[in-house]
Amino acid sequence: MKVWFGCTTSQFEKYKANYFAIRDYLKELGCIVLFDWLEDADKFMREHPGEKRNIKNVYRQVVEAIDNADFSVIEYSVPNFSSSHQINYSILKKKPTLVLRLNKENEKFPDSYLEALDSPFLKVKSYTLSSFKEIVDEFVGYTKLESGPQRYNIVLDKQHKYYLDWASARYKKSRSLIIRQAIEEKIDQDDDYGRYIGK
Repeated sequence: MKVWFGCTTSQFEKYKANYFAIRDYLKELGCIVLFDWLEDADKFMREHPGEKRNIKNVYRQVVEAIDNADFSVIEYSVPNFSSSHQINYSILKKKPTLVLRLNKENEKFPDSYLEALDSPFLKVKSYTLSSFKEIVDEFVGYTKLESGPQRYNIVLDKQHKYYLDWASARYKKSRSLIIRQAIEEKIDQDDDYGRYIGK
């Protein structure tokens, strides 16, 4: 699976061990990290302290990576505009998005814009260096289930088959798409299921 991993260069030295740990674990899971920029950013900041990066180029590459990713993981312990934009853009593109915030001792996150976002694509989790792998494992596993096509054999009576054949020709849609759309409509209307999955 392809992933966008985002974080900020603000306070980079303080948090870079966390950033590298999360990025490295995503690779360990077999994920392809698109626009994998951590090493380049680390080197640039050490060799050119205070210099500005080509932000237009960075922006273009980040947006392209999110567009092509199956999901996004964004470390957000240091709130900042660029990561906030990445979170919103990822959700806008309907990418499953995991936002990780370091669980700092005696510090609670105040109510923020993140808490106000009501999106089925967003998961916000507090983590420590000993707990992030379990959080990422769960999220990646759920995302694989969500994004992977699954084959089911279903038994239809003549009336159902006749309708599918007719609707497929009439609406220029595959039979599978017609069935999926019917199930998705039912999911949207099923309040019990919505409560079950925490919508």
